[in-house]
Amino acid sequence: MKKLQKQIKMFLFASLVVILSVLIVLYVAFCRDGNYNSVKIEQRTETTTEVPETTTEDVLSSQEDVTEVESTTTPEESTTQPSIVWKNNKPHENLLSENWALTLINKDYPLEKTYSPTLAPVIEGSSITADTRVAEEFKKMYVDAQTAGYVLTPYSGYCSYQRQQTNYNNKVQAFILQGMTEDEAKANAEKRIEPAGCSENGAGLSVDIISASAGFASTKEYEWLVENAHNYGFVLRYPSDKTEITGMIYQPWHWRYVGIDAATEMKAGNLCLEEYLEVAKTEN
Repeated sequence: MKKLQKQIKMFLFASLVVILSVLIVLYVAFCRDGNYNSVKIEQRTETTTEVPETTTEDVLSSQEDVTEVESTTTPEESTTQPSIVWKNNKPHENLLSENWALTLINKDYPLEKTYSPTLAPVIEGSSITADTRVAEEFKKMYVDAQTAGYVLTPYSGYCSYQRQQTNYNNKVQAFILQGMTEDEAKANAEKRIEPAGCSENGAGLSVDIISASAGFASTKEYEWLVENAHNYGFVLRYPSDKTEITGMIYQPWHWRYVGIDAATEMKAGNLCLEEYLEVAKTEN
């Protein structure tokens, strides 16, 4: 009996050893195969994600291509005309904007009766005034002209609403006394003096120099102004060849501030203010 039990134990032990040996062999085989597959996978991943190297020459070439494309784009040319919408616009509002110096004032674009500019003498010690912004620029022109031997003595500048109306009425009456009808007298007066509210003198934007006579055109001061006034932002407001556009007679003494850029462009293009602003004067 004991011998049988011993044999059974030996058999079981041998079976256990065989089973353990098989398990060890299987484990080793499985691990080796798993490692091998892992390596293979890593190798395949490196192969599929490989990217060709980019050389410096390739980068420069690419940048040059972009630059060449961009250089073919031509920016839209900017217009020299001021950004002002004149229809249904009011001069007194324009005078408060950044384009104040280009404000158009006439019968089509009258000032409000209550408009009152801030004034300053156009030169030291003078009773002639203008908008402070205009007076400052006139002083510069006056000093430079004087240094060059030309005296731009101011004759008149800012004119109040009431005074403008008086001047206009007096001119009308003068023509009536010459035998004109009232309508004829007004038509002729308005070519020389605008009614109150319709004159840029009411905004202090202009200065009459030396006199209000056509004879001023023959002076050396006038010649200097023609050559140099645009450098200070002033233009001859009512040229002899623009009377049909401005509605005013030739006034060589009347100089208007519009700003240096606009004055330079107007001189170069032989433009009056209405032409520069592309605004046509309404026929009366």
